[in-house]
Amino acid sequence: MILRRLGNKKKIAKEIQKHFPEHKIYIEPFFGAGGMFFNKPKASYNIVNDLDSDVFNLFNVVMNKKEELEKAFYMMPIHSDLLKYWKENQEIDPIKKALRFLFLSNLTHLGAGQAIKCSFGNDKDILLKNIDFTFDFINDVKFINCDFKRFIEKYISFRDEDERKKALIYCDPPYLGTNDNFSNSFTEEQSETLFNTLEKKGCKFAMSEFDHPFILEQAKKRNLNVIIIGERHNLKNRRTEILVTNYSDSQQKLF
Repeated sequence: MILRRLGNKKKIAKEIQKHFPEHKIYIEPFFGAGGMFFNKPKASYNIVNDLDSDVFNLFNVVMNKKEELEKAFYMMPIHSDLLKYWKENQEIDPIKKALRFLFLSNLTHLGAGQAIKCSFGNDKDILLKNIDFTFDFINDVKFINCDFKRFIEKYISFRDEDERKKALIYCDPPYLGTNDNFSNSFTEEQSETLFNTLEKKGCKFAMSEFDHPFILEQAKKRNLNVIIIGERHNLKNRRTEILVTNYSDSQQKLF
């Protein structure tokens, strides 16, 4: 992974994957930093999406202008004046846009974009050490930039029932009742829309969430499975991470 973002699934990806069914087609409507995607066995066919144009631009630059990005990032100063400039200004050029996003996400405290992170060692190493792996892993992946409903309805289609059975949609949306540095949490209406959209698509799906009462109510009403992944906590609270699926994993094995 080359991008640091709060809430990404890198640390618990393996635990969640234990509950994934066998699949040859992998679909992810909320890609983010790719915490799940880059930490699971790669499926035969992959299509991912993110509404954030910074995320979309970064990975497209990696796929199409990797050497230019690598050189520019290596030469980029880590300086408070640059932080101040990028806090107040956007970039249009794809390389500069990617540099700004990496600077604010990877090189500031908690990725909040407010103060340069103070640490020992080379803070640029996360990209410089992982960019080749990222390029190799993602270069044949279809990447879309739109909202989740349009992505699932417009860009996901199956030629026949056999192809539908081979697909898995994994969702890691903004959790209800939470906020992070990059987006507001989902509303109950958005969560319900996501459930409706997934069910209409008719293939296997899994959704990460906390044990929010509304999510549990939706799962029960729709006769979905709720799998407890474990506790996640910070200085403010402790929540239970769950995985909601429309399939039973009792006899399923990952790949």
